[in-house]
Amino acid sequence: MKYKLWLVLLVTISFLIRMVCVSHYPPLLWDETSLGYNAYSIMETGRDEYGKLMPLIFKSFGDYKPGLYVYLAVPFVGILGLNALAVRLPSIILGSLLPVFLYLLVKEIFIDGKLAFWSAFSLVFLPWAIHFSRGAWEVNAMTSFLVLGSYLLLKGLKAKSVDKKFKSWGLLFFLLALWTYQGAKMLVPLILLGLLFLMPEKFLRIEWKEEKNGPIFSIWQMGQNIAANIWKQFGIWCLAFGILATLWYIQSFSGSASNRLKVMSLLSYRRPVEEVNKILQWNNLDAKDWHFYAFHGEWLAYSRAFLDRYFNYFSPRFLAFAGDWNNPRHSAPYFGMIGHVNYVLFLLGLAYFLSRRHKRLGYFFFYWLAIAPLPAALSRDVVSGVRSLAMVVPLSFFIGYGINFLMSGVGIRNRRPATNLKLQIVRVGMGGLKCAVLLFLALDFIYWSDLYFIHMVRKYPKDWLYGYKQVAEYVANNHENFNKVLLTNFYGQPYIYYLFYSKYPPRRYQREAKLVENKFGDVGKVEKIGNVSFTSLDKSSLDNCRRCLLVFSQDEILRSGIDKDRQLFAKLKPLGEIGRQATFYSYNN
Repeated sequence: MKYKLWLVLLVTISFLIRMVCVSHYPPLLWDETSLGYNAYSIMETGRDEYGKLMPLIFKSFGDYKPGLYVYLAVPFVGILGLNALAVRLPSIILGSLLPVFLYLLVKEIFIDGKLAFWSAFSLVFLPWAIHFSRGAWEVNAMTSFLVLGSYLLLKGLKAKSVDKKFKSWGLLFFLLALWTYQGAKMLVPLILLGLLFLMPEKFLRIEWKEEKNGPIFSIWQMGQNIAANIWKQFGIWCLAFGILATLWYIQSFSGSASNRLKVMSLLSYRRPVEEVNKILQWNNLDAKDWHFYAFHGEWLAYSRAFLDRYFNYFSPRFLAFAGDWNNPRHSAPYFGMIGHVNYVLFLLGLAYFLSRRHKRLGYFFFYWLAIAPLPAALSRDVVSGVRSLAMVVPLSFFIGYGINFLMSGVGIRNRRPATNLKLQIVRVGMGGLKCAVLLFLALDFIYWSDLYFIHMVRKYPKDWLYGYKQVAEYVANNHENFNKVLLTNFYGQPYIYYLFYSKYPPRRYQREAKLVENKFGDVGKVEKIGNVSFTSLDKSSLDNCRRCLLVFSQDEILRSGIDKDRQLFAKLKPLGEIGRQATFYSYNN
């Protein structure tokens, strides 16, 4: 009962942390505005921004998003209107409940309420988890569904009753995870396989027996046994899940929906021809030579790139000190994804966990830790805080394991002191240790909070697309006063901000929507909505338009030298001012 009361308190704190200033901080990003406007369009017309009726995959600006998050946001947009809070609430709620899901999963595996509590506690205050649950990130919803699905599935598999409701609900949440985020296509089957094969032997009852017909026949027989056991446990739900998941994979990997995956895949990027030619020249080799293939082949380059990316996710640079150095939008500056103290606790918890013997299922979180970075490691980016978010689950468990170890005083309290004086010394020492752990955790969290709420957007205003809201609202309020509006597309996808903040009527936009596809397969662009054009601008743009409103990016101002012409620069109106600078400037004539 005491843990339930503490859990209620933790969820309340978790929700409050994720709600602080969330309606305006941080600024909405492209994907968030896209999710929000499509939810608005579904609510108003039953169709997405391109007029497709209730799609499973949303074309958006050409990145073809799995659509569950859009539908989760529809009721909130309907109640609260089209704004940042409504779009982010599904992620906030799921992120706030994720510690509870983790508590249930840990307790189901280890039957240890204290360990489950500290795991949930660490997740509530984990910077990485907070960062992505304060925004409309589909990956955050996917992570919550994976944990809840794992718990329900395990509870159903371990139950003595023939009631399959837990198993069916578990498979349903795994299916929802598939429909939420691209990385789930790899994580869902891997986690399901891990759950099945880490279960106690009494579940699968698989034994290897060499048959007279040879090992291949034996493997076939073992596969039949596995299939029979799975069917026995799940029945029709297994078949339904298999069919729906297969259909989803087919749709996701076919046609235009697969373009984004191809663009982001590590395997889509071969080494430059110049690099290969240099290797051939240096070693006096031919490209068909076995020596070149064995020691310099493309397979080796891909393997090295994959391993480099994979181990980046366990490095102190990523987890403790720098965070996602590849994209400032994925972490606070000068701070790792989990922070300094949490990194030490993670190492401590991992070391202590590996030093003890556990039942086979007890290694589930270790298995999850190993597979969680795989979708990110197979992408083109050297590191990505968003694609590897599922790591927060095992990381929180091992951090909780480390805290539980220190709080329990394992190795100290079990030694009986010879005198009352020694007993008092031990008690004081244990109390001091517990206070020190909590104090250092609090100080590290306060330090991160300062970096996140005060410095993050100010340090990288352009990366955070700060000012798009002010620009979109300014254009929406003034575009009718001009024959033409030219809005910069320098920072990418300005049209979605215009649609979002102007609450552009979806039925009207569905008639006008025209996405110019990227010939290289990456995201496309919309060039015009009504009298508003989205294009690149320079100094010459000022002379070629009459009764026009022009909105420049700060970079275009600097590159065109407009800032050097003091008389001309004085006519520009700054928009999106932060930290004594503006990310946009408007000009009208």
